Amino acid sequence: MAGHDDLPATIQIDENGRVLGWVSEPDFRGTWDIIWTSFITVSICTFTLLCLNVPGKDDTPFVLFRRRLFWMLLAILAPEIVLTYAAGQWSRARHSLRDFHQAGYTQWTMRMAFFADMGGFVLETSDCGTFPLNAKQLHWLIVNKHVEYPETRVEEIWDKSKQDRFARLITAFQVSYTILQAIGRAVQHLSITILELNTLGIVVCSLMTAFAWLHKPADVRTPVRLGLVQSPSSMADGSNDHTQKRPSGILEITKQQPWKTTPLDFIDENGPGWSINVQPFMKMPVIPPERPIQYIPNDRFPMNPYGSQEYLLCFATMLFTAVHVAGWNFSFPTDMEKILWRVSSLVLFGVTAAFWLLETVASWVRLRRWEWIWLWLTDRGALPEYVKRRDEEMARSDAENKREPTELPLAWEFWTISLVALLYGLARVYMIVEAFLELRSVDATAFTTVNWSLYFPHV
Repeated sequence: MAGHDDLPATIQIDENGRVLGWVSEPDFRGTWDIIWTSFITVSICTFTLLCLNVPGKDDTPFVLFRRRLFWMLLAILAPEIVLTYAAGQWSRARHSLRDFHQAGYTQWTMRMAFFADMGGFVLETSDCGTFPLNAKQLHWLIVNKHVEYPETRVEEIWDKSKQDRFARLITAFQVSYTILQAIGRAVQHLSITILELNTLGIVVCSLMTAFAWLHKPADVRTPVRLGLVQSPSSMADGSNDHTQKRPSGILEITKQQPWKTTPLDFIDENGPGWSINVQPFMKMPVIPPERPIQYIPNDRFPMNPYGSQEYLLCFATMLFTAVHVAGWNFSFPTDMEKILWRVSSLVLFGVTAAFWLLETVASWVRLRRWEWIWLWLTDRGALPEYVKRRDEEMARSDAENKREPTELPLAWEFWTISLVALLYGLARVYMIVEAFLELRSVDATAFTTVNWSLYFPHV
């Protein structure tokens, strides 16, 4: 009949223009299917898996949207950077858990440590207004009896999180579908487009990021407010009580020590980070401009990942670059595009491998791991005393060599990293652009769908 000529020949249409019986799905897909599936997967991963810090009290919805959009774009262009921040926060949370437990607060959990380091606790003072506390600052205030241990329960912290289980379930389903599709196409020798390969790389990093942020609440808008422990009323009345009078303000507690971000900078400076360190170095406006700061910047890098966090980060970043190298023999529209892809993938892999090689050597020298290994091989009984002495010496060295935020990074560090980052960034930009350029001329098997019936028992 007229109007039905574009239907597949396998569909039988009667004289009334109706199809009788069951109609199976077509065994092919279109260009729009590839674009839409990749777009949805990347959007879900970068949106739902982000766990940003608690915003400031005056941040508008537009500011929050702009901030999330920036981090979503960063998770697309350089997902390993977001993963690095997540791994550093995970390491810091483990340190916080250890410190609180050693101080006798065994009810402190990883979730509370993450919540504290994302600015979940704010201190209200009479002389410096309100400002956020990170986990290390909160620990110091509690141990020194300036603040009561917060009675906030873990369940209450999780209730503040806006990310529900249903959203995570959808994300898990979409991510699983993307990975299974890639595996199925590879097994059946069907072409995978460059767009899908880019999507797979982002998915890999997003999964590792989600694992590092497993205990971190998401989209928390309202922090828990804490106040300084006040002196007994008898002291204010001028009674003869000889109890030592408590400081009335935070500046009295800190003995007027100089500070840049909050009065508790002498405990921890909420850095390093792009907005706190690099922008002053480049003579750019510092974000956030308020002092004391009203939220802990999301680009704060609390500490270098170590142990299992460092291994996870190394594995994930190398796997991310390896995914792109896997496109070495893919079918490209032109030979020049194939050469550029190979060069770009080698740049990604080479820069990442060189970074981890140099970082491993530097960290082993910095943390004196060579000495530890030598003692482990020759005199294991001396290890406990050596570790204690090493940690004390390193803490003393860090205190003596402490630099101001505007002194970080060093000039040679900045320009060296900038050149490497520029090269890395150009390679990443080309890979993303090529993902769409390839769609003008794609291998025919890229439009064939995976025959899943081959993997399930059937009669």
